Amino acid sequence: MARKSLREQSLEQALQQMERDKARLERRLAGLEEKLSTTLDGTGLRLWQLEVPSGKLTIFNYRWGRMLGYQPGELNAHFDVWREHLHPEDRDEVLANLNDHLEGRTEVYQVVHRMLARDGSITWVADRGRVVERDEHGNALRLLGTHTDISHEKDYESRLNALASTDALTGLANRQAINSWHQRPLADDSALIFIDLDGFKQVNDQFGHRAGDEVLVLVAHGLNDELHRLGIHHHLSARFGGDEFLFQLPRMSLPRVEHIARRWLERFAHPLEISGGLGRIGLSIGICFGRDADNRFGLALERADQAMYRVKHHGKHGFRVHAPVEYSSCEYQASNLEASASRLPSWLHPQPAPTSKPAPASQSPPRQQAASAGTEPASAESAGTEPADTERGDSVSADSESADARAKEEK
Repeated sequence: MARKSLREQSLEQALQQMERDKARLERRLAGLEEKLSTTLDGTGLRLWQLEVPSGKLTIFNYRWGRMLGYQPGELNAHFDVWREHLHPEDRDEVLANLNDHLEGRTEVYQVVHRMLARDGSITWVADRGRVVERDEHGNALRLLGTHTDISHEKDYESRLNALASTDALTGLANRQAINSWHQRPLADDSALIFIDLDGFKQVNDQFGHRAGDEVLVLVAHGLNDELHRLGIHHHLSARFGGDEFLFQLPRMSLPRVEHIARRWLERFAHPLEISGGLGRIGLSIGICFGRDADNRFGLALERADQAMYRVKHHGKHGFRVHAPVEYSSCEYQASNLEASASRLPSWLHPQPAPTSKPAPASQSPPRQQAASAGTEPASAESAGTEPADTERGDSVSADSESADARAKEEK
């Protein structure tokens, strides 16, 4: 019995020593995990492991769900839960990339995607992993990887893109943003509207460039304000350059576009209060529908620009809708704002139409040629030639010309 007691005592001592060793190892392991977690946190990396057969997911340096706004224990660390929180637009791409790696078609799993947080916000994640264990048949058993929350980088990238595509003065889109509009076809009922300010040079000469900047800001805000008052919010607006503006309005009819143009003309028929006095400007507006430009943005821009030029040459402060030859003037004739000479500054009084022969319809006005060549467009007054356009109409008269009158004028 005594020997047995000594043996048991010896075993108990050995067991106690093993427990102390285990506790010491656990403390060392916890210290190493803490150091690893701190290191990974400092780099923004989060280490994860996926046990493929069971779907168990382990996040080593962050409790699962914290990144998505959940408290510890609210979400199960499982592959199905992770999959449910993938952004719907990214889910197929992410799972396809993961499946390609698990089946050995790619050397590494790597993808940038979005995840949905608890409050519906989006978290951008750079995800990367590699299979570290396979069975005798080559099936993946364990996948080890990292993911990084790159939401701040994405936000910064978005802000940079916004700054690069936004006019710093007016807050509208700039020429670089307009380049992206070219990539999408223009719908049949989308109206592209080209606006050039009348009398802007006089404002600059009389009051200075700072006052000119004030005018541009007032015009940009005023144009959009009228659209918002009419319930039009889903449109594109840009400062094309200098004192030129471009609008793309979806789901438009001809009467509605004419109504919008009249509202704009009425708003800016009165002087603007600027530093140093009152600035008088007008609007020359050219309009083209997508259906009248083969749904090509570039062609619609050219034809809207031509229509705007016609307004410049027929008295200014009016609008004109481009109409193809096959349409009758009654169907597509633009009706411009009726404004008495007393309401307009002297340089906005109706001017007689030029007698020079119009340029061929296939020839672009000088400003369009300059724009396509990447140079600064010339002003309407300095263009010297009347641009080609298929439709006709006085820029300040509400009466449409008859076909005979148009033929007589051209003759």
